[in-house]
Amino acid sequence: MTDGRYDDQTGRHLKPVGQHPQGQMVPYDPFQAQPEDDDTIDLREYWRVLVKRRWAIASVLAIIVVASMLSTILMVPEYRATATIQITPPNSQILEYANFTSENTGYYGQQQFFTTQNQILESREIAEAVVRTEGVEQHPELTGEIRQRSLIGELKSLPRAIGRALSPTRTAQISGQTDSEAVRERRVRSAAATLRGRISVEPVRNSNLFRVSVSAFDPQFAARMANAIVTEYTRSTMQRRFQAGNQAREFLEDELADMRIQLERADQALLDFAQRNQVADLDQRIEMATSTLNDLNQRLSDVETELVTLGSYKTMIERGQAADINMVNESAEIRQLRQQRAQMATEYASLSQRFREDYPTLVELRNQMDTISDQIAEERTLAIRGILSRYNSLTAEAESLREAIETRESSILALNQQGVQYNILKRDFETNRELYDGLLQRMKEIGVAAGVQENNIAVIDEALPPGGPFKPNLSRNLTFAIVLGLMAGVGLALVLEFFDSSVHRTEDLEALTGRPVLGLVPMVKAKQMRVDNPNVALPDRAVGHYSAKHPKSSVSEAFRSLRTSLMFSTPEGMPKTILITSPGPGDGKTTTAINLATVMAQNGSRVLLIDADLRKPRLHRDFGKPQSPGLTNRIAGNNSEGNETASIVTTDVEGLFVMPSGNQAPNPAELLSSERMSKIIAMNARAFDHVIIDTAPILGLADSMVLSRLVDGVIVVTSAGKTAKESIKASIRRLMQVRAPVLGVVLNAVDLDSPDYAYYSSYYYNYESDDEPEEGETAGGRKALGATR
Repeated sequence: MTDGRYDDQTGRHLKPVGQHPQGQMVPYDPFQAQPEDDDTIDLREYWRVLVKRRWAIASVLAIIVVASMLSTILMVPEYRATATIQITPPNSQILEYANFTSENTGYYGQQQFFTTQNQILESREIAEAVVRTEGVEQHPELTGEIRQRSLIGELKSLPRAIGRALSPTRTAQISGQTDSEAVRERRVRSAAATLRGRISVEPVRNSNLFRVSVSAFDPQFAARMANAIVTEYTRSTMQRRFQAGNQAREFLEDELADMRIQLERADQALLDFAQRNQVADLDQRIEMATSTLNDLNQRLSDVETELVTLGSYKTMIERGQAADINMVNESAEIRQLRQQRAQMATEYASLSQRFREDYPTLVELRNQMDTISDQIAEERTLAIRGILSRYNSLTAEAESLREAIETRESSILALNQQGVQYNILKRDFETNRELYDGLLQRMKEIGVAAGVQENNIAVIDEALPPGGPFKPNLSRNLTFAIVLGLMAGVGLALVLEFFDSSVHRTEDLEALTGRPVLGLVPMVKAKQMRVDNPNVALPDRAVGHYSAKHPKSSVSEAFRSLRTSLMFSTPEGMPKTILITSPGPGDGKTTTAINLATVMAQNGSRVLLIDADLRKPRLHRDFGKPQSPGLTNRIAGNNSEGNETASIVTTDVEGLFVMPSGNQAPNPAELLSSERMSKIIAMNARAFDHVIIDTAPILGLADSMVLSRLVDGVIVVTSAGKTAKESIKASIRRLMQVRAPVLGVVLNAVDLDSPDYAYYSSYYYNYESDDEPEEGETAGGRKALGATR
């Protein structure tokens, strides 16, 4: 640190405003520097939350377990009687394609059948029939006179009791109505509703067996109701099947009458159509017409193939390229004439070598060759005429074939339509015949099996009075309560952690601010303050001077660690002027300033501690000094040597000097932003090794922002478990807006017993020799360092 930071003439601070601790001129945005969220799940983080909130989890668990035990103890014993029955899916189809009792086959059909029977056993119809048959509509267990007396049972039955009090039955009794049938019917329905709530049906896996159970306070009554339900279910099932048989018989009789009429109509329609269209030899006529059509199509294909070739010749002839047609040049007559002319030409060539051209033999040979050439030309002409004649005749034949094919196709189409219509009428007749025969057969089967009903229900075990209650089950309820309590406790712990907006760990603080955590200050134990009663609140002065009174304590070591961090916070080393502030009151900034100044002075430095918190000054009380003269007197007074000396007082710590706040100022922000304040800091920076300034909180006040531009570094003090994260973010943001040289943050009032600091706790307890916790000491005997400021 060089003296070039201050102007000796004006005392103005010459350090670039907003300079980064590493000398960078770009202001730092902590909210852009936060690390990206990691989507991975850290199980250790959840474990830390559970250990941290263990008392909340234990409390919820204890409440739920105790409530469950009390509820179990208060419950009235209940008994459950069970009857076992076998239900076999019946085979009672009336038609091959219909099932009048809605019972399907196959695996899924059986599952649907069993589910249906389960619902029937628990239905309102069965319950009401049992109540009527057994005459138990006024039984105490079904009227509510005997009910579960537990607290939960009372709460559940309260709406029912109110409903009974306001029910029409009650109104009828009050008004003197005597409609006994209506009253009895309401009683039956009410008792049936209660009975349905006591019925449970459980299918046995991989079998056709069902367990029908009824719970009651009386074991005899439970067995009676279970057997009655099985009996009523068997009776009602047989009755439904008998009704289904009668309905099927009536249905078949109606269907047979209708089907007979439809069969007669289909028979008559088929006969009329056959006579009208002579369908006796229809298949033979269609076959003959189809054969003729195939012949015509074959002939047309051959003609069209030849026409393609002749058409190409015709085109060449029209273009004057007849000499290129093989058919014209390669006829037998033309080949013979060419051979004769070739022989004559050979002979002529031989004679012309010995005789002159007018030699008679040569003349005759020339005449003969000319005659042959004329014959070849005539033959070509005849061939061309033959090609054109053949092309015209084939064209006419193709047109005639197409007309014949179209006529045959129309004829075959008409015959096919007659065949299709005939087949439709025939198939309709045959279908009606099959349906009629099937209905007639089923009708005969029903007549043979009339009065015979298949019973597909068998009682395997009748219900017997149970030997002991099934409720309450203390072990099961206790297990459930423990599981529920743990789940609720863990949920509460996670909710509390989610809504806890305060900062607890250094990692969270660094991620939140983007600045390094310079130090971590643990809570001070009451035992360490040498007091007789750990529950007595410690005086602030005792906490503030803890480092001076206990230089070997873990707290003092924490402030020495803070001092070391400051030595490496800038390239130039320890900052000369340091401003200590906090987001709000009670975070421990004043106590941090006192203890930091103390450890600096203990290191041999001359340190000046200035109380710039002009709104709530405290340093004069902590050191037992008068408040005035002080800082405000220096700002308002002259620059005389006497005034400077009078405003600075000595302390019990060697090398530590204090400048109190001075007289109460009506305008603190204006005083701190004055020219005189800058000169005071500059003068004292030259006179002392270090100057530490304690100022007002950041949020809501401008004092810290004004002073942050006049110092080498700013330390923000936060309180673990108290300072809100949003307050910290807002504080850092305000300091960044004025380009304050924020060195880092300090996490104060750290509870080393918390799982958040298991590592630090082990370090402090194992490293220190004189701060071992005494037997029986708990976290209740701790006090946050500087918790009041």
